[in-house]
Amino acid sequence: MAQKKQSRKKLLATLRESLETSTPVQLRRAVEPEEVLQGVALELSEDWVLLAGLREGAYLNGYQILRVKDLVDVVPETRFLPFLQRRRPWPPARPAVDLELSDLRSIITAGAAAAEVVSISRETKRPGTVLIGAPIEWTRKSLWLLPITPQCRWEQHLVQVKLKDLTQVGFGGDYEAAVLDVAGPVPPRTDPAPALT
Repeated sequence: MAQKKQSRKKLLATLRESLETSTPVQLRRAVEPEEVLQGVALELSEDWVLLAGLREGAYLNGYQILRVKDLVDVVPETRFLPFLQRRRPWPPARPAVDLELSDLRSIITAGAAAAEVVSISRETKRPGTVLIGAPIEWTRKSLWLLPITPQCRWEQHLVQVKLKDLTQVGFGGDYEAAVLDVAGPVPPRTDPAPALT
């Protein structure tokens, strides 16, 4: 169902209010129109928003970084706020790593430093597909990710991901932690990355 897009001014105002008051918000994005995300804004830049993710609206669940230009609707979601405020830690804290929100390499590197693996989405190019893995090599415009397969095993080959295609980055969530636990630690690389393009 197509949804009318909020004005950028209203979207940003709601995100700033979440940032200042730790009010949870519900977010919808053009790249995954049926998906509803929930979180608390922790930082906002021109292009990206850092959220403390919420699962079922009531449980802290890692961090998500979303592309601001994909947002179509951001509204306060306070139904579980009394429950969240009684639990600790509240309000949610920024990740305990140095993360520069205006730089995707910094975001991904910080996420991997905090949680060993990151989840990345390229929903404009590959809707419904999430890669979970460890960043291994970088170029100015892309990264080489060592992914974990859907069967929770480390892949043998690196996957090149163009930074311009990224729509979402996540780390520290329950699902990423479970996948990493089953797959085991990042294996040592014995072969070089393919020729970087």
